[in-house]
Amino acid sequence: MKPKIKWTPQRLAILKYLDGNKAHPSAEDIYADLSKDFPTMSVATVYNVLEFLKRTGRVKEIHIDPEKRRFDPDTTAHHHAICVKCKKVFDIFEDIKIPELSSNIPEFQILDAHLTIYVLCPRCQNKEDLKLGLKEYQCTDCGAIRTAKHKPQKCPSCGSRDSLREIKPL
Repeated sequence: MKPKIKWTPQRLAILKYLDGNKAHPSAEDIYADLSKDFPTMSVATVYNVLEFLKRTGRVKEIHIDPEKRRFDPDTTAHHHAICVKCKKVFDIFEDIKIPELSSNIPEFQILDAHLTIYVLCPRCQNKEDLKLGLKEYQCTDCGAIRTAKHKPQKCPSCGSRDSLREIKPL
């Protein structure tokens, strides 16, 4: 029996959003873009639709970003390059020769082989800050320095809240 889904306006909007989308969006990206037009839609709805589309072969979940589950509506065989700074994903449609895997693991049935290349895209190469999205924060109470992507709520050394200030590079 084929899985069925009731195609509500929100679900159809998700399907339309994915059609031809090359951004490899996460469920959160889709929700952020569509929730303006569909304020009653939840993130759970987006995840449920993506899971349905994945089960029916209309999208592929790609495991290239440890921070987000991303989805690719292009289900043809291709590889990906991901920029380690801006996290943008680029499709690679070249036939890249991967060594014969079946000779290395003969007892396994290979279902899919996907190559992910981690790159610094041309746009990010031109940026001066190559700390890959990390910022430095200093505690105004104890002087401790913390490196993080996002501003921590409290100092890891003294525990004081809202005392961390971003240190501007020289």
